[in-house]
Amino acid sequence: MDAVTTALRDRPGGQVVLPGVVLGTRLASAGDPVDGCQPVHVPGQDRPLWAPPGSVAPLPASATAVDVLALARRLRAAAYLWGGMSGQGIDCSGLVHLAWRRFGVCLPRDASDQAHATEPVPPGAEQPGDLHFFARPGRPVHHVGFVADQGHLLHACYQQRHVVEEPMPPERAATLVATHRVVSGPR
Repeated sequence: MDAVTTALRDRPGGQVVLPGVVLGTRLASAGDPVDGCQPVHVPGQDRPLWAPPGSVAPLPASATAVDVLALARRLRAAAYLWGGMSGQGIDCSGLVHLAWRRFGVCLPRDASDQAHATEPVPPGAEQPGDLHFFARPGRPVHHVGFVADQGHLLHACYQQRHVVEEPMPPERAATLVATHRVVSGPR
């Protein structure tokens, strides 16, 4: 899925069969579009269901960190939900996981594991789409966010209760422990 959320129907413009299908859901094409609606195969359904125009897109052959950042920005204002992984509710590592997964790169689900699965970037060499990791002294990584333009951070913020893009808050800067880059391999 390329839409943040959509509903699949029994025919183009027909009755909703499956509401709430979320960004990143993998759906196989079931033929050519009709009136812009795409037929897709869905497990448990004996007939294809229909996605509305513009809600599905093929998996890109490749993606840059800037592409992933652009997709993550589409989730700005999504509600913060610990353990969430969709536009209906998402947490910091869920945002990173979901954005990369949409482009076929599977990162671990949790921030500390994401830090271990990515490559460190020297201070001052960060680029938009890289990942900032945060931890309290002597503790494991507990928060992750995207490096955005001009010193901004895009992250699912539990304090503000939604995904925000903001200048790096002083309390975050005080706990910034690393910046890493996703090095995607074969998919």
